[in-house]
Amino acid sequence: MERYPQGDWALVLESHRCKGCELCVESCPRQVLALNERDKVVIVKLEDCIFCGLCELRCPDFAIWLEKPVVLAEVAR
Repeated sequence: MERYPQGDWALVLESHRCKGCELCVESCPRQVLALNERDKVVIVKLEDCIFCGLCELRCPDFAIWLEKPVVLAEVAR
């Protein structure tokens, strides 16, 4: 699992689940995602991510999702 934090949010990838369908890449309004040479999703411009959640909604394999670590840490207390 790869976690990419930015501010209060994190974009999380489980690339072994990715089958390379490109649904997340095509749905991203800021072109944050791409497929690598192995047809796995990668983050190419995290700084442009607006954490809209469209990638998470479109991924049929649950390979990408958003987390709000601040909230998760508070719940764990």
